[in-house]
Amino acid sequence: MRIAVLRAEGVRNLAPLQLVPRERFNVFVGDNGQGKTNLLETIYVVASLRSFRTAKLSDLVAFGAPEARIGARVERDELTHTYEIELAQGSRRVRLDGKAVKPLARYFGGFNVVVFTPEDLNLARGSPSDRRRFLDRSVFNLRPDYLALAQDYEKVLRQRNAVLRQAGQGTLAGRTLDELLSVYEHQLAPLAVAVATAGRSSWRALHGELEQAFEAITRTHLAVEARYVARGKGTTADAIVSELVAGRARIWRRDPRTSGRTATISCSRSTAATPGCSLRRASCARSCSRGRAPS
Repeated sequence: MRIAVLRAEGVRNLAPLQLVPRERFNVFVGDNGQGKTNLLETIYVVASLRSFRTAKLSDLVAFGAPEARIGARVERDELTHTYEIELAQGSRRVRLDGKAVKPLARYFGGFNVVVFTPEDLNLARGSPSDRRRFLDRSVFNLRPDYLALAQDYEKVLRQRNAVLRQAGQGTLAGRTLDELLSVYEHQLAPLAVAVATAGRSSWRALHGELEQAFEAITRTHLAVEARYVARGKGTTADAIVSELVAGRARIWRRDPRTSGRTATISCSRSTAATPGCSLRRASCARSCSRGRAPS
């Protein structure tokens, strides 16, 4: 795969550009603040529809510009596709080969990129949420259909947690509350199993790559390990539903007054599993050096 042509207009401090990269290796040289990272971000955004610097894609729109437009013509396996994204305050338009993309999962899979930044140190030393985001991006690259799966999971999760919030406010209780939670939990559980299975499979693939890369770089013969640890005990949809029901029952038994205020009984994909890594069975976050700190 290679980028044949990259176009950008209205992106941060970049002048309108049409870049034709060399096939194998490109070096961008310039003083600080001249746009080298902005150029890399431009490539990353048109490939992944997200930034490695900001959660708001509208931040890429240059000061005074109405919108930012990025396009890339990509060659892969003797096929050529054109990826385009237009950004403005509060809007995003995505096209593949000149056409709107529905479902959005069709956009992914043919234009894969990897970026290395100083923030990558957070994979080992940062919070589990950093590693979960990294794992999500990895699964998206390996399985384009994972996007739709994750979106379905998040949708049902929001609906279930909305019911819990209503219960916490005292507007839902009793049989109605139990029936609504049962509906959403039976939808949520199989999606949770599928999400966890995809994550675990991707993590296993990354573990093999991690071992080889770590040894090639360090030549220490030390054992490095990547783990994917599930919080709950359930590994099937029925077991997950049982865990959620049992959790509510335990809280209600301890304090029956909480039966109308169950918003504390929640679940999310971010608390379902924790990816982590260790060196000689010691946590990388606690034991590994970050190298020379910036002055």
